[in-house]
Amino acid sequence: MKKLLCISTMFIAGMATAAEKPADKPWHTEKPTLSTPYAPTKVMPMVCRQEQAMAYLEEFQSGKKDIYSVKSNDHGGKGANDSGWLTWRVDDPSNLIPCPKGGASESEVGMCWKELNDEPTVIGLVRVAPGTAAPHYHREMECYYGLSGEGLTWAQERMQPFGPGDYIEIPSKAIHYTPNTYDDQDLIYMYWFPLDGKFSTFKYQWPQDVGPGEQLMFDFVPYTNSKLVRSGNGGYGWDVIQKSK
Repeated sequence: MKKLLCISTMFIAGMATAAEKPADKPWHTEKPTLSTPYAPTKVMPMVCRQEQAMAYLEEFQSGKKDIYSVKSNDHGGKGANDSGWLTWRVDDPSNLIPCPKGGASESEVGMCWKELNDEPTVIGLVRVAPGTAAPHYHREMECYYGLSGEGLTWAQERMQPFGPGDYIEIPSKAIHYTPNTYDDQDLIYMYWFPLDGKFSTFKYQWPQDVGPGEQLMFDFVPYTNSKLVRSGNGGYGWDVIQKSK
């Protein structure tokens, strides 16, 4: 997922300009919202029913594949980094390295991921260490499916339980946040963007990227209760800019 790090680094550094932003599609909303209006559910939302994503989910749900044996660029997809589970070091975010055997909990940044698809739909897997996460939004609507571990997710303007078998529908530009509340294992889930491909065109917005108006919205999200995020020592999307100073 080298594209992720390159794009994230560019935006954090403020190098991207409005002129580089592709035209919005009909399903990309204009302004951010405080949270997704949808609660976690055991039933797949209709908008999440994308062909490649459903094929991967069937493999997980049937036990045909697990997080290690599942193949990238399968089921008609293409463009994903097929190097397996990856992470990075705080002082060298552009150099991807293998995820430690112990998972995200043993990584410097508290996160590992595995790309499954880039076109026609961005699909992947995420492992999040205990207590590690930070809220963000993007113009592409997204879906989650819990595979293992326990967490909370910011939905309907409150924190709600999220775990194995749960789906989350996240509309365009809805602020979202799903920390791991398990003490001794990673929270693992599949994510996909059913209406969008090519991750290189995405732009993630974190609390440190926005102006005072949108910052007020982030202030309503109870993410500052995370000790690692509050100290600047962890949290996907937070650690690099905090530790690089």
